[in-house]
Amino acid sequence: MFKGIDHVVISVADMAVGLEKYGAIFGKSADRTGEPEGAGFLTAHFEFENSEVELVQPTNDSGPVAKHVEKTGGGMYLLSMRVDDIVATLTELRSKNVRLIGDPGEGETPKGQVFVHPSATGGVLLQIVEA
Repeated sequence: MFKGIDHVVISVADMAVGLEKYGAIFGKSADRTGEPEGAGFLTAHFEFENSEVELVQPTNDSGPVAKHVEKTGGGMYLLSMRVDDIVATLTELRSKNVRLIGDPGEGETPKGQVFVHPSATGGVLLQIVEA
């Protein structure tokens, strides 16, 4: 089942401002930055011993990160949790009628990302990743 936090994603309206603020808080510079092809956002990763904090800034007005920034002004966007067996975890979550996004269905191994819908978590997008 759940083993712990893999990473936290925070949306920002301005990456330069986000890097300055979080860099000062964490006492370090981002370990890596980039723009995943076709994702619609920039990223900056602050790596820690067993987890990381990722900042994301939208690069267009239509993607989910842009919608989050528009709605909230930025902040907690996603919490990614490690599990030891993603198929077993999804089976258990289905049995509890937890609404999932990207669920491949019973007996299938996920080929992409799987999330618990924000409606089930009080508004937080929860990603499930296998350790």
